[in-house]
Amino acid sequence: MSTEKATKATIHSAADKLHNGINVADEKLDDAVDAFSTRLASLEGRLREYGEQFLSSAKDVSKTARKHATTHPLAAFGVAFIAGVTVARLLRR
Repeated sequence: MSTEKATKATIHSAADKLHNGINVADEKLDDAVDAFSTRLASLEGRLREYGEQFLSSAKDVSKTARKHATTHPLAAFGVAFIAGVTVARLLRR
């Protein structure tokens, strides 16, 4: 009987240690998820900011290109033609 009691005590002790380990791991995982969520929110904010800056820059470039194309239509045609030939050559490969 004493061997049975010792075995049960060892099993209960191991189970308690296992439960404690699971609880610690769960807390650490929760902390990691919270830190990841915070970092992800920060990155999302930066991406939105960079996206807005990129869109603003693209609008400025588009406005400038439209102005130059209106002012110099022959040069604009030449640039478009050369770009088209270059893209066609690249796509054939």
